[in-house]
Amino acid sequence: MFSIATIVYNDHSHILKTINSVVSQSFHEIEYILIDGKSTDGTSEKIYQYLQEHTHITLQEIDDERIYIQATHLHYPTLTFKFLSEKDCGIYDAMNKGIQLASQDWINFMNSGDYFYSPEVLEKIAREDISQYDVIYGDTKVQYQDFWAIKKAPTDLHISLKKFGLNLIHQSTFFKTSIHKQFPYNTSDYKLASDYLLFYQLFDKKFLFHKIDLICSIFHCGGSSDIQGLLRTKESLHIAQRFSKNPLSVYPYFLIASMKKIIKTQFPHWFVKKLIALQK
Repeated sequence: MFSIATIVYNDHSHILKTINSVVSQSFHEIEYILIDGKSTDGTSEKIYQYLQEHTHITLQEIDDERIYIQATHLHYPTLTFKFLSEKDCGIYDAMNKGIQLASQDWINFMNSGDYFYSPEVLEKIAREDISQYDVIYGDTKVQYQDFWAIKKAPTDLHISLKKFGLNLIHQSTFFKTSIHKQFPYNTSDYKLASDYLLFYQLFDKKFLFHKIDLICSIFHCGGSSDIQGLLRTKESLHIAQRFSKNPLSVYPYFLIASMKKIIKTQFPHWFVKKLIALQK
């Protein structure tokens, strides 16, 4: 039912925790896809070791440039693995490789360092009547350095998109795989906001979105979109203007989003912590 894809590059410290978050789900009708960008810190070796110890490997292709493995979990026969390690052209290129390999009804990206909120997340989603929808999404627990906040997913998607996709987080989003294959991530125009572009494209084309009342994932701040926050915001401005009937109306949201990024990176930690706490 679910294709869960994990994108990783040089994250030896966190990859096993993310893998265990997927494998420990109480619902095991999962195709687990691991895409490694040919890591140099031992990440790919750690994934390979996990597969050797916990799965029955059914296909193995290894050369100097590429590793590709298919496997089935030793204890859960409906939990299968696809592991690809090769150089890529960035995170969205790697995510597109995951989309190409996906074969289940729904696809979710739980990238390295992020986790499902609880072992029951997929089971709870599978119980819902979601077949008529194209995209389903839920809430997210965002983990900062020493505190956390629950980001409530938007009920009014149009307003959220005007605010640069506020609280639409791909770790807590499930796309119909057939649709995601039609709309892969744009790798040529956007390096950090291609996921925002995807949300806007699907919304603009009248695909059906559905919010579920569930905390789906734990997302750790500090990824590329956080570190290069202002660049992502500039890319988001361009995207929002593309879809807006009045491009000038987007600028107030751009200024607010830019100020938030500046505050997060330039202001004292105690101030940022108090400011985010007010938004809970």
